[in-house]
Amino acid sequence: MTHTTSTPTRPEGPERGAPLLTIGQLARRVGLRPSALRFYEAQGLLAPADYSAAGYRLYTAAAEETLRFIQRAQRLGFALADIKTLLAGQADGTLGEEALATLARKRLVALERQLTPLLVQRHELGLFLRDLRAAPAGPRHSALDLLIERVCADPQALSPDAALEQLLAETDCVLTGHEGRVILALLRGRHVHLWQEDDAYHILVVGADPSAADALARLARLEAGCHASTGREAPELRQAEEGYLFVARGAHAFLFARLFLALEQERPAR
Repeated sequence: MTHTTSTPTRPEGPERGAPLLTIGQLARRVGLRPSALRFYEAQGLLAPADYSAAGYRLYTAAAEETLRFIQRAQRLGFALADIKTLLAGQADGTLGEEALATLARKRLVALERQLTPLLVQRHELGLFLRDLRAAPAGPRHSALDLLIERVCADPQALSPDAALEQLLAETDCVLTGHEGRVILALLRGRHVHLWQEDDAYHILVVGADPSAADALARLARLEAGCHASTGREAPELRQAEEGYLFVARGAHAFLFARLFLALEQERPAR
């Protein structure tokens, strides 16, 4: 008796006469276990094109493309729910640029959050090596000079404008206004030290320049107002022995670290 086929949740569009693949054959093509394909089916990411007379799943070659897309997206860290949205949007043509940009931006922010602690350590390593070289009994060697140049070049650093744009996109705060631009101009080119403790980034602006203290205080006030409206913890400003300490906490604290790293690379406005 012929097995009755069920309607697949995402038809693969088989070509007439094209051979169908069993779940084992398809799994081998993409280097997965059949159980992984069944899992993707349960999550709504994959569907068989047909069933054999004995009730076994059958797939077209297009299913291989779908699985390779899933694998690639997973390697980039996309959640299964996001991958499902991407697949569905591709299938029915409803995935617009705005929706795609939203998903991509969410993943980019997650990557930037992971990357920032390493950039902070690289920044501090450069300062550490410079201090060692500047010490009276410090090493004098061209190899060290070349290493310092390489560490301090930091090709991964965002520009201040890009860091600010990302900060605003994620926090919906008000640094784009006149006061925000004045604050950033006062903070450009400042020497900073940064370190991470739990979910907080500590940003030490070195020196006793009152204009830096004023800019940081104004930044803290602006952010406090923004955080009050969103329920997030406001940043904190403290006087420190070496300068002024700005402490940003929470999921978006890394964006402040990136902003100050970028600002340090810029010359102050004249």
